[in-house]
Amino acid sequence: MTGVSGVSGRAAAPGDPRAARDQRLLGVVRALREGEVTTYGDVAEVAGHPGRSRLVGRLLSGIGDQPDDRDDDREDDQEDDQEDDQEDDQEDEVPWWRVVAANGRLVPGHEREQSALLRAEGVEVADGRVRSAPLGRFHRR
Repeated sequence: MTGVSGVSGRAAAPGDPRAARDQRLLGVVRALREGEVTTYGDVAEVAGHPGRSRLVGRLLSGIGDQPDDRDDDREDDQEDDQEDDQEDDQEDEVPWWRVVAANGRLVPGHEREQSALLRAEGVEVADGRVRSAPLGRFHRR
C-alpha cells in the first residue's frame, strides 16, 4: 500500500520511521485470517508498540482514503492494467474489519458494514459488538 498516511494524515516519506512503524502495524492486520478478530491493542503489541492502540485505530481509519495514483488511461494496456489492479488490490487489502475495541465494540459509524463483513466470516455479532469468533481473542470454545 503505497502512500499510507501517517497518524497526522500526511503521507510518510520513505525512510521516515513512521512509515516503517505503519507498515509493521498494517502487516499484523494483513496477517489476520478469515474469522480471526483481534483488538487495536493486540495489533500494537504484536507490532512492537504496546500501549499504542489509538495509533492503530487512527491508522486503520485512514485506510482507503488515499487517492488511487495508478494510470489506467492507456488503451493498449487496459486489460493488463485491470489484471494488475486486481492483484494489487488483493495484496494491498487491509482487513480493517477484523480489528475491534477491547470490549468487542465495532467501529462507530461503520457498524453495519463491519458487522456484515465479520458475519460473512462466521463471527457472531450482536448489539454492535463481537460476541464470538472462530479465531482470535473472541474465540469461544
